[in-house]
Amino acid sequence: MDLELISKLCVFACSLFGFCFGAVVFLAKKSPLYSKMITGAVGCMMLGSLLAVVRRFAGFEERAFQIDQLAIIGVFLFFFTANVGIMDGLADDRSKRFAKYRVMALIAPVVIALLYVPVLFSNAPVLSKVIYGVIALVAAASSYFNFKHAVFPDVDFGVIACVRGYNWLAFGYAVLYAGTVAARVFELDVICFILSLLICCDVVLILPLLKRGIEKWRI
Repeated sequence: MDLELISKLCVFACSLFGFCFGAVVFLAKKSPLYSKMITGAVGCMMLGSLLAVVRRFAGFEERAFQIDQLAIIGVFLFFFTANVGIMDGLADDRSKRFAKYRVMALIAPVVIALLYVPVLFSNAPVLSKVIYGVIALVAAASSYFNFKHAVFPDVDFGVIACVRGYNWLAFGYAVLYAGTVAARVFELDVICFILSLLICCDVVLILPLLKRGIEKWRI
């Protein structure tokens, strides 16, 4: 049984569902840019997993650099840009009273870094370590804001509280993806498969939960 192929197919199917949901609910309607950017992130997940499935079916040789890795970078860049600007400004006025939450949010990039350390000291090709390092860097940056907005106290109109669920799932995706990278490098196929199934659950829930939260903005 090819666990890697099965896991890639599952992730593709779930991300395809997620993107189609987002396209119908957000992209095809007048929705906040925030929701459209998250839909773009799920679209990158879908394209990346599709490329991985095609490569596996076609029997292409595994290389240190694969195009689908660019799609994963796109996922985290969408997550990052959705939160880093206006959204973060609505929550954090940079005053001392919120300093503890800014410090607490550092937990997220530390977790991503710790998951990357085994990859750094593995026998993987140098190019692979560099590419996964770049992915870890953008994942750490995006997860900082996802974690921060998940634990931050609410502001007027419930803007932050309403998307806490989404932010926890986005942070969870970063952790799970980093875990699959480490498991794949050390050829821990069963662990990689389990983590991929958890990613499937995450991806299926992320946009419906975001929709529920955004709808409350209008109340």
